[in-house]
Amino acid sequence: MAGKAAASKVSFTLEPIGDTVKLTFIHDQVPSQEMADGFGKAWIPILSSLKSYLETGKPLQFA
Repeated sequence: MAGKAAASKVSFTLEPIGDTVKLTFIHDQVPSQEMADGFGKAWIPILSSLKSYLETGKPLQFA
């Protein structure tokens, strides 16, 4: 497998619930626990900013 990048899979679903929408986000098929831990930490600010943007029209500001 030398020279090939490791791959993972990101998927999401949007589900209407009354007057809101539920986002289910899944990042799986990650090659190692170390990578999963890193991805888990990396997605937190991205998803938090998306939530803020959808609720207020303004994304979170990062340094």
